[in-house]
Formats: sequence, C-alpha cells, structure tokens
Amino acid sequence: MEIDTSTRLIIAGLTFAIFAIFESLFPHRAAYTQKFKRWTANLGLFLVDLLLVGIPLGAVAFGFILFAQSQTWGFLHLYELPFWVKLIVGFICLDGLLYFQHRLSHKIPVLWRLHRVHHSDTEMDVTTANRVHPLESVWLTFLRVSLCVLLGIPLLVLIFYQISLNVISIFNHANIRFPEGIERAINKFLVTPAIHETHHSSHVKDFDTNFAFIFSFWDRFFGTYKAQSIKHSGEVILGIDQFRDTKEMNLVSLLTMPFR
Repeated sequence: MEIDTSTRLIIAGLTFAIFAIFESLFPHRAAYTQKFKRWTANLGLFLVDLLLVGIPLGAVAFGFILFAQSQTWGFLHLYELPFWVKLIVGFICLDGLLYFQHRLSHKIPVLWRLHRVHHSDTEMDVTTANRVHPLESVWLTFLRVSLCVLLGIPLLVLIFYQISLNVISIFNHANIRFPEGIERAINKFLVTPAIHETHHSSHVKDFDTNFAFIFSFWDRFFGTYKAQSIKHSGEVILGIDQFRDTKEMNLVSLLTMPFR
C-alpha cells in the first residue's frame, strides 16, 4: 500500500510539474492577480484531503477490495477472463461511474455543496485539479469501492485507473491550449483543457455540459457535449458568483464552503 501511494504521488507530482512549467511558458489566459494565494489554498486542500482521506481511507478501501477478490465476489469472477479484458471493462466502467457521479453532483443539492468547492475556483490551472473537498473524496471512494466489489474489478485495474485519472485531470485543468487541428484530433477521445473550461464556466448553458473526465465519448453519447462556451475561449468567466470574493481564497474557506 505504501509503495502504491508513493508511486501515485510521484507520477502525479511529475505530471503537475510538467504542465505547470508548460502553462507558465505558454499560458492560455493572462497571468493571475493572486496566484500565490490561490495555489496555497488549492494545494493546502490537496494535502488535507491526502492526509485525512487519501492515505487512511485508501488503505481501508484497497484492503477491502483485496478481501473481495479473495472471496471471488463480483460479476467478472463468474467467467474465466484474461486480465486484459478485466482491465478494459473495469477501466471503462470506472470512468462511466465518474461521469454519472459528476452529473449527480450538479443535480443533488447535498452533493453540489461538496462539489462547488471545486467549481468555485475563479481561475483554472494545474492546481484546480487538486481542489476537491475531503468529504467529496469520501463519497467518491465509496462509489469506486462499491463498483469494484460488485463487478469484481481487480485492485490493479483500480490503481491504474486512479493514476490515469490523476494525470488526465491535471492535464485538462491546465492553463494551456492546442492548435485547432490538434485539439480536434485529441478531443474526439480525451477531455482537453478547452472542453473542460466550458464546464467550469459560470454561465448556466455551459455549466451543465462536458461532465466527462477521461473519455469524451460519455458526453457525446449522452447528449451533454458542448464544443465550446457561448463566450469565446479566453473570455469565459470561471467560478461561482457566490464565492468570487478574494477572501474565499484560503484553506479554511474551502473546508467550510459546503456548510455555508
């Protein structure tokens, strides 16, 4: 477990560093007015989430999945399937689960209170990917573990998915853009920063679109895909009006936001 956690952190750290450098050299949006304050709050929330939820609850969750595997619980254990089939099925199902969970988080008030911590960021860069409230992480962990036990998804598949999600999440929150041709080629399959920026728009017609995290086909198939915001890229207003004040840019405000 310790090896897995350290490996995931190293990969996430390297991904963060690469895109942080890239967005500082070739930013899509203008420089932030209070970048240090934002980064301190966002990364502080990440550390709290990691220490209170990620490591301890992750250990319990992974242990339970290993126990379920030893008991051959889950649908995939009913058949003699090669690992590559379990990898594909498990990966797609985990990503589909996250898509529907994301949609519910925008519709159910109590879930939105947790998720709005992420959406309240008035800028969008590599640190926004880490702006997740610990209670939302608890809810996400419960869902993923439940799906793994129900379907019999191997622990290794879950670990691979989480590493992939960490990398893609940092990528599609980065303050970067691709040339139009490259953008069109990538977003046919993956969620790009341009696609995800639309989702972070404060405009209601943008806000309830582009819920996917890794594969963009979820939005295309279920009718929630939107190619671009009603505003031109770079003019999109991000965040939530209720929490736009700069006094919200601190760790305490982020932790208490769901209860206000």
